[in-house]
Amino acid sequence: MCNTKRKIADGLLEMLHEKPLRKITVQDIMDCKDMKRQSFYYHFQDIYGVIEWMCNEDFLKLVTYKEEEEFDEWFCRVISIIKEKRFFLRKVLENIDRERMIERIYPVVEPQVKQRIIRERSQNDMVIRFTARSICHFILDCVAMRKGPEEADIIDAVQSIGALLQPVGGTIFVISTPKTTLRA
Repeated sequence: MCNTKRKIADGLLEMLHEKPLRKITVQDIMDCKDMKRQSFYYHFQDIYGVIEWMCNEDFLKLVTYKEEEEFDEWFCRVISIIKEKRFFLRKVLENIDRERMIERIYPVVEPQVKQRIIRERSQNDMVIRFTARSICHFILDCVAMRKGPEEADIIDAVQSIGALLQPVGGTIFVISTPKTTLRA
């Protein structure tokens, strides 16, 4: 990891404690860290580039799932990371479009849904997208909360989601429509 990028990111984080993002300038960040302005532009195009880098390094890389991890364990880890980095993540959510945030989180969540929840029960891309996007929205809702959900509540919710996605009695219901066949 580039030490200069981290230093710039830390400067932005310090400045976020002092003023809103829209009032922070590149010069403010660089003055905060006693660095030259040219160093900023060597590493980033603008302040939003720093935010994106921080989201990748300080959130997305941390929440990427591990093969040996169960879905509820992963979800609890995600919530724990959110609690730890709540200040920064809330600032990002205040200044970045929610849909853009979902676009960044989705590639981390979708494989988790495919591997851990859906498995072989459904190859329906719409079900996978719906479930993954719902989880992304829930993650952002947790960021927006003053205090995130407790681990026991998360485990209960994840188990309920898994139960909802289980076919009843192992049977997949097929509903015929004039144009296509829908699976429920």
